[in-house]
Amino acid sequence: MRKIRKMTSVAVAVAAITTLSLATAGAAHAEVSKPFRLNHAIRTGNCTMFEGARWTLTVEVVGGKKVGVAKFDGTVTSSHNNDAWLMWAFLKDANGAVLGAVTNDLIQDPTDRAKFVMNLPDRRRPYRYFHSGKFDASKFNLIKKMELGKYC
Repeated sequence: MRKIRKMTSVAVAVAAITTLSLATAGAAHAEVSKPFRLNHAIRTGNCTMFEGARWTLTVEVVGGKKVGVAKFDGTVTSSHNNDAWLMWAFLKDANGAVLGAVTNDLIQDPTDRAKFVMNLPDRRRPYRYFHSGKFDASKFNLIKKMELGKYC
């Protein structure tokens, strides 16, 4: 597990889950969006997600209702052909309690709506991925960390 504190902090190695803490942002934007950035590469199996991967959480009003929107931007590669990076994004409060998970807008796996799958067909290439999902907007102010479950 790798724990990541603030963007400028030192990472502490532990096992197969990565915790992303809220990146430092200006106070004016604290209520509008929350960026969570990976400040080092992470590996699982044959796969690597590069430093700089980012989840950004926002609350938007859609049809008069508040909706939690999560957007991912990151680069992943594998040392083997036809591999896949699987990821789950868990939202946590300041004490590390799980508040919920981001659900995938694409619903790549109907039995696990929180699973994000990134196919990696060619081991010689890194792949840039953009994913989006939803979360419970009522928990937005409580969210202080993200924890990524990952598998390759």
